[in-house]
Amino acid sequence: MPFWKGKKKTLPTERVMMCPNCHGTKLRYASNLGNFMGQPRLMCDCGYKGVVFVEVDPSNDHDQEVELEFIKENPEFLETRQPAWKLAEESLNGKWIPNQKENHKTLREWCPFCADVEVICSICRCPTEICAQQATEGWIGELNELYDDETPLSEVDPVLYQKIITLFQQIVVEERE
Repeated sequence: MPFWKGKKKTLPTERVMMCPNCHGTKLRYASNLGNFMGQPRLMCDCGYKGVVFVEVDPSNDHDQEVELEFIKENPEFLETRQPAWKLAEESLNGKWIPNQKENHKTLREWCPFCADVEVICSICRCPTEICAQQATEGWIGELNELYDDETPLSEVDPVLYQKIITLFQQIVVEERE
């Protein structure tokens, strides 16, 4: 049998972007460039324009409901969020200072990204390479697997630490302009 007539493979369930205003799933990029030049601007049929969206996993309705309920009860939350470059700059001045040997903050202490979104990961602008899914994924997820919560950052893997610092520095430089 030719390959084009073979059994079709089913793709894994994809995550869906949901509008934080109307909770519809018809969000689209405001330009054809997507996120080529930084944060993608999104548009919805309801008139919403912005960078915030709720990422929905169709197989996990509970998390989606909790996040949407929070946004409904706190609509000002979306308007008060800081830009990613500002949060990255605060991270570099606070928790993730560039000189690792002088950093006595613990791994468990939260960064400005978590504080900004009150730990709603699907609308956090911290790059997923650094942190995702309640700090269980990304480089911080790796650090959490290797070290205790109270471990000073001066004692964690310097390679992972430097990756985090470098990406925060890039965000500050690229998005600030």
